[in-house]
Amino acid sequence: MDYTHITSAVLGLIFVLGLAFITIYLLKWIQNKGANLCLCRRINSKKINVLEYHRIDAKNSVVLLEVEKTRYLLLLGGDSPLLLDQKTIKESK
Repeated sequence: MDYTHITSAVLGLIFVLGLAFITIYLLKWIQNKGANLCLCRRINSKKINVLEYHRIDAKNSVVLLEVEKTRYLLLLGGDSPLLLDQKTIKESK
């Protein structure tokens, strides 16, 4: 193989990577200036916390989840998850 082909391939790769980094930098700069870009926005802002997880047997388990101010007790295993309990948490003052 000729060195000119290898050199042009490496330079082409460097050019494409440089364009990608410049594009990412410009998007972050625009976002920091206060623009609301749909590419940089979170789709779902809810946080899910797994509070407890216990295995019942080899196939089934019970999970206690907290989503914002609501706790869910789920039975996992079988065909689909089963909601056992749902409770809204009051904030303590």
